[in-house]
Parts: sequence; C-alpha cells; structure tokens
Amino acid sequence: MVQISILMPAKNAANFISDCIISILGQTFANWELIVVDDFSVDNTIDQVEFFLPRDPRIKLLKNVNRGIIPALHLAFKSSSGLYVTRMDADDLMPPDKLQLFYNVISQKPNCVVTGKVNYFSDQLVSEGYLRYENWLNSLVEGNEFYPSIYRECIIASPNWLVKRDCFETDFQFSDLTYPEDYDMVFKWYQTGRPIVSISEVTHLWREHQARTSRHSDDYQQESFFKLKTNYFVDLEIEREEKIQLIGTGIKGKLVAKILDGKKIEFDWFDFKADQNSSQILSRKIKNVLDLKNDKKTILTVWPTDKKTQNEILKFCFEHGFIFGENCWLF
Repeated sequence: MVQISILMPAKNAANFISDCIISILGQTFANWELIVVDDFSVDNTIDQVEFFLPRDPRIKLLKNVNRGIIPALHLAFKSSSGLYVTRMDADDLMPPDKLQLFYNVISQKPNCVVTGKVNYFSDQLVSEGYLRYENWLNSLVEGNEFYPSIYRECIIASPNWLVKRDCFETDFQFSDLTYPEDYDMVFKWYQTGRPIVSISEVTHLWREHQARTSRHSDDYQQESFFKLKTNYFVDLEIEREEKIQLIGTGIKGKLVAKILDGKKIEFDWFDFKADQNSSQILSRKIKNVLDLKNDKKTILTVWPTDKKTQNEILKFCFEHGFIFGENCWLF
C-alpha cells in the first residue's frame, strides 16, 4: 500500500520541474507516489516529466481538465491511493528527509497536520518581504502554535504539510476550496479542529523567482487574502449582529472596513493616530484607541515592520487587556 501521495500541479515549469522530481527521487522514504498534473503548459513541462515516467513507476502524469491549481489538486487526489497526502510545487525542492520526518510524526498522530520549517532560495537576492514571511512561519514552528495567528497570514507554506487521506474525503474536498487555496485550506483545518504538529527541521526549500504564480495572479494578491480571512472571521469568530472593533486606517484597515460594510457587520473604527487623521474615512468617524473596550472582539490591522513599533503595539495591547486569539486578532 502506498503511504504518501504527492500531488503536484505544474504549469510552464520546464525550467525547474526536473530538479524538483530529482529531489523527490532522492527521498530517504521510498513508499510514495508522485502525481503530476499538467495545467495547460505551453512550454516543454510535459517532456520533462515524460523523461522520468519509464524510469520510475511511482511517477504519473495527468492532464488537467479545467484550468487552475484547485482542479489540478482535485484531479491528482482522485487519482491517488496513498494513506497520507501532501502537495508539492513544481518549482521547489524537497530536502532528502522531508517525507521520512513527516511520516515519523503522522504515523504516531494520524489525525494531525504535520509541517516544518521553510527556507527560501533563489538565483538572485531573496526579497525582504519573503524573508520576513519565512522567519514568521519558522517562528510558528518553533512555538508549535499556529491557529492564534491564522488571520495574519497563511500559517503553513502551501507545499509543506502532510495530512491523512480522510481529510479530503470526510472534512472537505479540494474542489471545495477557493483561491488563495492554501489559505482557504488552513482555515478549513481550523474550522474542523484538526491539530497542527510541527517539527524543527527545514522540510521545504521554496524557490523565489519572477515567474511565481503568487507574483502575477489576482487570486494571490492582498485583496483576495483579506476577503477570504475577513469572511472566515465573520463566520467563525462573531455572533449574529455582534458589534466589533477595527484598529487601523491604512490600506489593510480600509480593505477590512469595506468588506465588513459589504457584509453589513457593525463596527467601530479606531486608529493610533486618530487626532492626526481627518475626522471621517469612508463616511465613518475614526476614534482614538484609548476609547477601545476589551470586552468587544477586535481586528488589528496595524503591524509595521520595525520591531520598536511592534513592541509598542504589543505593550498597548497587554496594558489594555487585549490577547491575540482571544479578543484581538492581528490581520
């Protein structure tokens, strides 16, 4: 019986997919199958994969029926047979022990999601934004605490998890996901209460390059992420007709405010610099954060990159009785 099915959507990945497959072939854990789904590539991605097919029967190649990562994942899963399932992106690499490390954990805790640390690499300098995201993801792994931070960013790298097969049979299907699909999936794990267990080793090598889908597709831009997580926040965290608080009038704050307005959610709007702002934004009065009430659920959209300001915000939250994941959520 196949233990691990690796689902790999691939689109115009000819420059990278051979190296990716070689890294899978080099896994110390051998009981796997790789199902590659070509997503309407116009380069020689298929030729690259076909080179490996007669050389290893564990590798399969399918053609996507409908365009996109979600249909590709759905098709790959329906064609898979592994007891456990993971995803791999065609431009990334697996460290040699990735599958073995994941299997060691999930074979003892079969109902969990397993993840580990990530490491970005590139032929060019990796941007500061991606490095900050890498450091943040790895800090969640070190603390082995994920869900309190779920509204800030996607808490697990999209190709860096392993879960039991029944997740996609009884909890939800890949076809149920919306874009950004990796973020939607972790919200579904959060919704169904599936625990996340982390291991301290680097289990995924994430390639940064200019052609990455997340750089160019509208499905992975900031507005899509904020729409997804704000909708989940409304559905999972607040009661019907409950009035909440929103902190921050920057780009993120305005995005959340528009979504809340569209869903007819009542909220009061606050800012740390309320006295410096105009009295109204989007036809709403902006209040000073000193008027916040810690018995109301609060969305915080202010999180600058400099540590000094972050610490000042953390101090303010602590002094005013706001606890992340309980009555305050960082967006």
